[in-house]
Amino acid sequence: MKFKTINTIICSATMSVITVSAIFLAEIIGIANELFRLPYLLVVAVIYAAMLLSESKKQLLLKWVLSLPFSFFCFEYFWQTHYSIRALNWIIEGYGTQSAGGNFSGFIVLILLLVLCFAGMIFAYSKSSEKIKRYIKVQSLTGIWIFMLMIIVVAYLETQFPAYHDVLSYH
Repeated sequence: MKFKTINTIICSATMSVITVSAIFLAEIIGIANELFRLPYLLVVAVIYAAMLLSESKKQLLLKWVLSLPFSFFCFEYFWQTHYSIRALNWIIEGYGTQSAGGNFSGFIVLILLLVLCFAGMIFAYSKSSEKIKRYIKVQSLTGIWIFMLMIIVVAYLETQFPAYHDVLSYH
């Protein structure tokens, strides 16, 4: 497999993991300290843009398209493990299940994240060129590091959360 192909896969997976986990981690960060939520989302958008930078527009599009199935699997993990609800009950004991207001707040954060990532995509599209070629190795190494870091953070937090059946018993 060529290095360019490996780089594309690494960047796509990193974009997926960082973006999908941001939907859920932003909720935890917002409850812990609301002042850190927007900076966290901005950092996610910058990483998203950095992973999208490519030698050509075609490769940029390929990275984005490949990130879609990775995002689906990542989102499915969070959904099936009830990550968000368990996180809320970890921070606020006895919280129970999410309310309509909490879901609306999460929807607003999701829209903000999508807008920021779209801005990152426009930036990456405007900056992608042959000059990027010399940064591809750094991009891959950074992508692997961020990918592993996000998996470690999510897995660690997962061990701290209450079990879902305990959350359901709060009502």
